[in-house]
Amino acid sequence: MRTFYLQWHISEACNLKCKHCYQEDHKPVQLDFDTLLSFLNQYRELLSELKIKGHINLTGGEPLCSPYLFKLLDEFKKDSDLYSFSILTNGTLLTKELAKKISEYNPEYIQVSLEGGKRTNDFVRGEGVYKKVGEAIKLLKKNNIFTSISFTATKINYKEFPLVVKYAEKLGVDNVWSDRFIPLGTEYDKDFIMNVEETQEYLDIMAKERVRLIEKHSNTHVSMNRALQFTRTQNYAYHCNAGRELLTIMENGDLVPCRRMPIVVGNLIKDNMLKLYKTNKILKDLQKEVIPKDCLACEDAKQCQGGLRCLTYALTGNYKLKDPGCNIE
Repeated sequence: MRTFYLQWHISEACNLKCKHCYQEDHKPVQLDFDTLLSFLNQYRELLSELKIKGHINLTGGEPLCSPYLFKLLDEFKKDSDLYSFSILTNGTLLTKELAKKISEYNPEYIQVSLEGGKRTNDFVRGEGVYKKVGEAIKLLKKNNIFTSISFTATKINYKEFPLVVKYAEKLGVDNVWSDRFIPLGTEYDKDFIMNVEETQEYLDIMAKERVRLIEKHSNTHVSMNRALQFTRTQNYAYHCNAGRELLTIMENGDLVPCRRMPIVVGNLIKDNMLKLYKTNKILKDLQKEVIPKDCLACEDAKQCQGGLRCLTYALTGNYKLKDPGCNIE
């Protein structure tokens, strides 16, 4: 069944300052609850019009910094037949009390982030974060919450993906997934962007870990359904859903196709989500089936449609070009 995803940055306030963070230069904005509720009502309207189920990823910044997190979860509970939800958190603020309270709202999953072994992770995310994330995972699992680890692959850490998977196994994490770093003008861009050869090696490393877990019948799963990852699993090819079945609300109400494709198409304080979805030129363009010329000879072109559009946009300013990490001629 099709699902319409909403990534919602309910606040940009955060207790960390990660080196690869897309919000690095943001000054935190916190809208009042009535305004946030108006955004949720617009999402409800969109789902009703499209006659489709939804899923909301609550994120930030750090969503646990928002004073309205649980008021929103109260609203989500009323709408459990309309959409599911997840929380994307850095994990460092999670307590025994918070984990138990969150579990009572029945999230589909909680995602925490790790960027490699302890030394590399704490270089990227801050001293002591690796240990705190491990403690958070234990609390989530104790409360029977499906737990996922997100790994952002960069030039400096992609070879450490197996370390993250092994740590996930040890802690009983349900799922590990990864995608590539998207440059957004930080001082670390040149140090973090992988070239084609590194990207291909990273995909091989992921696939090897995925097969290893399958063969040992592990309860931890490596998910490989992102751009180019299907070339190793032979699963149905991924294509970018930004602007099609994915929209993102930023902390100030700006609507963008995806956080990693930060093209502002409107602001929900004054604009309507459904109207923008149906009429905005950028969103209408993204909703079209477009195959880059460089991809036409590829047997997966129709499904893949160029791969990671946000990466091509970040590097070239044009989201209609071939994924720069792809080596298929």
